[in-house]
Amino acid sequence: MTSTIVTQHNIGELGSLRRLSAAAAATAAGAGDSTTTTGITIDRMGFVGSSMPGSAVFAVLWDATLATGKTVSFGYAVQDSVDGTNWSDYATATYAVVGTGSTAASALAGQLQANIDLGSARRYVRFNFATDLSATQTDTAVARAAGFFGGFDRLPN
Repeated sequence: MTSTIVTQHNIGELGSLRRLSAAAAATAAGAGDSTTTTGITIDRMGFVGSSMPGSAVFAVLWDATLATGKTVSFGYAVQDSVDGTNWSDYATATYAVVGTGSTAASALAGQLQANIDLGSARRYVRFNFATDLSATQTDTAVARAAGFFGGFDRLPN
């Protein structure tokens, strides 16, 4: 079967981008540090055409201000559910360092990407993440999650 979509120019036609969380702020050794942000429930049957995506690219998009040598790390858990109420871990990753301060007040930004096969996931999914700042005082971070769902048996509009 030959595709009529030119992916170099129209990748958006192959999937659907979704907001996965509210913004989450963290202050080193304070509010939001080492705290899990619970993601928004995504109904995989809720996409156009009721075709469930078979995969997703989940991402934590972040900004941080870090002291010299101090780090920001993220861990995540993709969870699935049959009813959108009772959740189980589907795919997880422990904290990974994504940024290290190089000056007294380094302003950094980036993303942590997770490519997840949703083939055996149940109807509802969500992406939870946790922010960890290694400093004990003034370092700060803000993050949110977004995801691109693809692998449909029928393309979304």
